Amino acid sequence: MALLLAGCPYGSEFPLGSPQQAVRDDALLGSWKPTAESEEDFLLTFRSEGGAKLSVLAESPGEEPARYPAFVAELGCRRFLNLQDTEDSGRWYFANYLFDQGRLRLRLVDDELVGERTFPSAEELAAFLQGHLDDPRLYGGQEDWELERQEP
Repeated sequence: MALLLAGCPYGSEFPLGSPQQAVRDDALLGSWKPTAESEEDFLLTFRSEGGAKLSVLAESPGEEPARYPAFVAELGCRRFLNLQDTEDSGRWYFANYLFDQGRLRLRLVDDELVGERTFPSAEELAAFLQGHLDDPRLYGGQEDWELERQEP
């Protein structure tokens, strides 16, 4: 848990949109590990739970594996992974992602831009984030995680 949600990720009581309207993205399926250039050491495994529902297993040396129910939502032309922390708070965390030259690039939504702001609905949260997609504070100035697919 600590590794996947390192830094100050923004946690919400709502996901970005409805899981029933999730985007299916089979390109995520499988295992991904940081590139050799990275100092990070973890493995993310994405599995389909039927339709667009996903399960994400996060494994890191010396830590207990963590599993998250997840789904993909689109804001504008960008895709966000919605991860729910069912073991602790039940809160939702978000990672913008894209594929670049066969690699998966992830950026966690940080709490820097959102601050103490609260949202009464998933729709208002999504509208706020969509209005700030190009604001670097949305990601707290974090570097992208660049991951490579691992062979089974």
